[in-house]
This record gives sequence, C-alpha cells and structure tokens, in this order.
Amino acid sequence: MSMHIEEARRMAIRIPEIRKKELRSKLTAAEQHELDQMLAIKAERYPDNKEQQYAENVRLTAIKNITFKDVTRKESLFQKLFKQENLKEYRIQILDEEEDVAAYTFHFTFGLEIRQLMEDVGLGLDWPNMLPVDDAMTYTDPLDKEDRGWFEAFPDPAWCFSKLQETQELEEKAAIHGEKMVQVIQWLKNHWKNGYQIYADIDPIEEDEWD
Repeated sequence: MSMHIEEARRMAIRIPEIRKKELRSKLTAAEQHELDQMLAIKAERYPDNKEQQYAENVRLTAIKNITFKDVTRKESLFQKLFKQENLKEYRIQILDEEEDVAAYTFHFTFGLEIRQLMEDVGLGLDWPNMLPVDDAMTYTDPLDKEDRGWFEAFPDPAWCFSKLQETQELEEKAAIHGEKMVQVIQWLKNHWKNGYQIYADIDPIEEDEWD
C-alpha cells in the first residue's frame, strides 16, 4: 500500500491526537476504525518495526511550586516596521528541581490498562479531567500563550487525590492487575496528596519516520 505525502502527514498528526484521547477515555467505533486503518498502513510500510505500533512510552510528570517567567524577545525593528505580532514566550520556573519534580514512565498499553481500571472503579467520567495528556510537552521547553494556558488549567491536586481516595475497590482491583499497577496508583496518590500537578506526555513520533 502506497501513501501520498499528504496522507503521511495527516497520519503523523492524527495518530497522536487519537492516542491522547485513548489514554483518557475509550475511543468511538469510528475513531478506533480510523486508528486501526492507520496502524495497518504503518505496519505495511514498516514490516520490521511492528513493536512501534503501540511502543510509545508515557511519562507522567509531577510538578509543583511553579511560576511562569515571561521571556518574550524584545520587538525587533523589522516587526515594528511591518507591524508583525511579537508572540509571547514563557518558561516554567520551579522552586526546587530535586524536590518539586518527579516522573513515572510506562508503556503506552499499560496506560490503557490504567484508564480501564479507572473506568472499572467508576472514574470513567472524571479521569479525563484528572489527567491532562499531550505529546512532546516538556515543562522545560519554551511555552507559547496556549501552552501556558494548558498548564494553568490543570486540575486541583487535592480534588484528584480525593477522587482516588474515595473510590471503593480501587486498591483491590489494582492488586488484581499486579504490583506495577499498585505502584503507579500509589505514586499518583502520593503526589496529588502532596500538591503536585500531574500530566502525561506521550513520546512523539519522529518526523523522519514519515519521509
């Protein structure tokens, strides 16, 4: 099966979009069909790279005590002459990198198991609001206005902790999944309890993969 450049570019954008949703809630039948079709095309083009079909890792990042520093460059003469917008740029600053940042990484398919567990214990509607998800989103990177707004919209850690704490059978059902599930649930609880905001970052697809 051959792919046009336009189709390849569409897939490079669309697959991460669907994956981000899939990590938080079940896909519709149409979305699942679309994803299956794109993965089939990808598998045919890269027959020796089947593990990449669902091989992305997911990194949970927990951060607290953050502030936003405006690092927008001074408006240039060129921008002034041609009335070009001087886009805002920010960087996240953290009080103590060692104490105020933590990470937990697992396979994408395990992330789907976590989502399914949340649905099984009655958090299917809350989970998408509890865990912001993006791809190629690193808190150390420069942020534009939209990126800053994404971080500022994170849910209250106390609310997230209370949802896990109050959910019946969570510990029991996590134990059925195994020790790894118990560990990640405890990690989420501990960090939300201690005021960390948590987001998930799906490893991005390399651009040259679609050349």
